[in-house]
Order: sequence, then C-alpha cells, then structure tokens
Amino acid sequence: MSEKNTTDLSAKHFSRYGEFLVSFELSKYGWNVYNPMYDEYIDLVIHKHICTVCGKNWNLTPALVCKNCGKDFSKSQKNKIKTGVCQDCNKVQAGNKVKCESCGSSKVVRRPTCDVCKGEIEMIKHKCECNSTNYETKFRTIQVKSSRVEDGKNSYATDMKPKDLIEDGFHFYIWCLIDDNDKAHFLVLSVSDFKRVMGNSINGISFFKDQDRQHFSSKDFGKWAEFENNFSILE
Repeated sequence: MSEKNTTDLSAKHFSRYGEFLVSFELSKYGWNVYNPMYDEYIDLVIHKHICTVCGKNWNLTPALVCKNCGKDFSKSQKNKIKTGVCQDCNKVQAGNKVKCESCGSSKVVRRPTCDVCKGEIEMIKHKCECNSTNYETKFRTIQVKSSRVEDGKNSYATDMKPKDLIEDGFHFYIWCLIDDNDKAHFLVLSVSDFKRVMGNSINGISFFKDQDRQHFSSKDFGKWAEFENNFSILE
C-alpha cells in the first residue's frame, strides 16, 4: 500500500484534521481546548488558569503535605499514605480496616497519615513561584481555517466572510497551513489584525458577497507572514 498524506483527505476531513492540529498546538502553550456543541462560527473554546501577578500557568492541584515533617505526597508518594491510627497502641496501618492489626482495638481513627513520622497529612492550596496565592481564568474563542498548497500553485487559500468578524476582543483566527511535506504551519491573528491587513478591501464586493478568498504564498505567507506562530497574542 502506498504511503498516504493529507492530500488523500476529503475537504471535510481535512478541515477537522486542521482543527485537531490546532488543538494539539494550543495545548503546548498551556491552553485547555473544547469543541462547541453547535457550530456558530466558533470552532474551539480555550481556557487556562494563570497567576494574577506573574502570568505563569497556575497549578490547580493542591499539595498533600505532612504537617509534622513536611513530606510531600502530591505526586508519586500518594500510595504511601497510611489511613488508620490506633488510639490505644498508636499503630499506623493502611487499608480500610476498622480494627487495629496490632492490638485488636476498635479505636482506629481514619485520617491521612505520613508513613515516615505518623503526622497528619493536610491539603495545601497551591502557591505560585512568585508567592502569589491568586489566579484568574482566561477564555478565548478560535475559528480555524485550514489549507493545503493549491494544486499547480505555490499558494495557500482561506475563505473569509463578514460573519467571521466576531469583534468582542476574545475571538481569534488560527490558519493551519499544510505544506508539500505535510508539515503544519500556524498563523495566529486577531479580528482587528485581519481587518488591518485587509485594509479597504474588507469593504469590497467579494467580501460582502461571502466570496472573498485570500491567496498567499506557500513559501513566505506573503502579507500574512507577521502572524506565523503568533500564539503569544492569545495571552
């Protein structure tokens, strides 16, 4: 069987393929990606939690730390957390047994216990490296346009329409462009960026009639080159 590539995908499947590639790329930048239930000119909804002070991605998973010795059980140590302490002989044991394995007492208190010092483990709210204890949530909406190199040409093409102009300040376009080697390139721009580059042509007949098709070089992306890998604009 001959090797397959994106040229073998139907137009419908290629469009979805582009959305998947964009989703995976966004995840590299810390965004969580969701697909809307209905198609309202928004292909992806993305969000992330960030520190309100330094802007770094926020870790929502609380730390599990022993109050006494400070041992951290947050990651690989969770399986070592003991769950019962006998009030008569102080035996620390694992599992859900209600009787002490050592003295047979029924006075077993269920609590997360350190396997090292027998101290109680507490859940501590995460704090950023900059010592901030506050975070915020960012939401963005994304419209994806996907294009392969046009047959017999050295160009990509994207179709844009007036209904694509969602101008709330949180909406962005990501154009997923697949070259002849099946490598993906991403142009990331805001609605205002698109209008700026389009200039007066955005008021032209083609755009008004939903027939505007942007053709640009597959070698250097032409007038849209400034938006290559411009993922920082989403921040």
